[in-house]
Amino acid sequence: MIRFMREIETKYDVSSVTVNNIQVWPFLRTRYYYKYADKIYGNIIKEGIISKIRRVRHIFYGFKNIFRKYDYFIFSDRSEKRLKNNIYIDILADDLIKELGEDSTLLIEGTHNDIHINIKRMPYRNIVSSNLIHLFSELYYLYNKKLLIYNESILKGINKKYTLNVDYRREILRFLNYVRYYKIIFNIYKPKSIFISEYYALSRQSAIYTANKMGIKTVELQHGIINNAHFAYNIFCKLDNKFFPNYLLSFGDYVENIFTKDNYFISKKNVFPVGNGYLEYIKNTFKDDSYFLTMRKKYKKIVAVPLQYTTESKLIKFIKYAAIRDNSILYILIPRDFKINYSNKGFPKNLGIIKKYNFHKVVKYADFHVTVASTCALEAPALGTPNILINIDKLAEKYYRDLLTNRDVTRFVDDEKEFIALILNWNTKSKEEIMNLHGNFYKPNHKKNVRKALQVILKSLKSS
Repeated sequence: MIRFMREIETKYDVSSVTVNNIQVWPFLRTRYYYKYADKIYGNIIKEGIISKIRRVRHIFYGFKNIFRKYDYFIFSDRSEKRLKNNIYIDILADDLIKELGEDSTLLIEGTHNDIHINIKRMPYRNIVSSNLIHLFSELYYLYNKKLLIYNESILKGINKKYTLNVDYRREILRFLNYVRYYKIIFNIYKPKSIFISEYYALSRQSAIYTANKMGIKTVELQHGIINNAHFAYNIFCKLDNKFFPNYLLSFGDYVENIFTKDNYFISKKNVFPVGNGYLEYIKNTFKDDSYFLTMRKKYKKIVAVPLQYTTESKLIKFIKYAAIRDNSILYILIPRDFKINYSNKGFPKNLGIIKKYNFHKVVKYADFHVTVASTCALEAPALGTPNILINIDKLAEKYYRDLLTNRDVTRFVDDEKEFIALILNWNTKSKEEIMNLHGNFYKPNHKKNVRKALQVILKSLKSS
């Protein structure tokens, strides 16, 4: 898949495709990538009408919070919320908000297929839904559709060669509409800096572009895997850097090695490894309880299996087969969406779902963590649990073979027999040893690291 992006950006003059002197490839590349992935693998989840209706219902979430001044905007997601001491925190932004000052910071939350959490159940009061901005952006059709796209033939040529049929005009109109609204918002609030996770989502890349154009500092918060196989963090031609963040707060030191001189995403001197505060909290405070103690007496091994939308059906089939073949192993599935009903899947007794615990709490006390290509493969060893990556559709090798190279921490399997044998026979190192071997992926002392990174970023505000 990354070869697809490299081929396009080295063979086509995509940087020359513009509308109103604005490059369009920096944001169109995301649409082209997912369209191509859908063609190759299928299973790309598209937002349904019910989800869209739900989003409209929540557009006024936190609405009263828009009527005051803020120095900083943080764009995050409902999916980043986790329970900590009976309140929901944002695992990417919690310490960041504390350092910037809650009164100075507005948290702008996306929902996707989720609904917003009651604000009373969170430590932050200054929070609003991003759905209001999305709603306005969808009115793009009210504006003139007669776009003059310079070098449009290049986009047509890519569509034709790869049989993709990307509706690039629609994406360009949506982008321009987002920019139109963000310009109004930033002119009103005049934030000093914006912090964003998943910068390459159209709504957020348009915010990045608008902020950079207006001289507002932009910072990306790592939310998932960053490696040589992720299209969003590997740019193969020189593009307008206003489409990309000025700074990146990464999980660990390893990320710096990805941003070589041939990668035009960001300069490595602007990458600050900060770790993850929620992982540190789980590691230091969560204790084994009666459920895990009981299961350890009943089963030889406990295996945590988080599900991914793109590989869910194939992964469930694989795990179900393995569970039936050997009932001495307990498999705990962790869905992305607990509202989905799995009761008709015919699971054996040693395969099930526990709604009481989230992924981090299950994986800390599991013997193994199993996935195909989820970001959880980075998190599990940070909690001392080794990975077994199932190479469905060769995705595990694609994303992790060259990144997770320590075989005392991560191993790959291709079939069910090999998988069961590895679970029963792998003489793993202690959890403390695994955490140490994996130390390059999550820098310790998150709060201290965030404070140091902000000192540099905020100092740059004063000098600009």
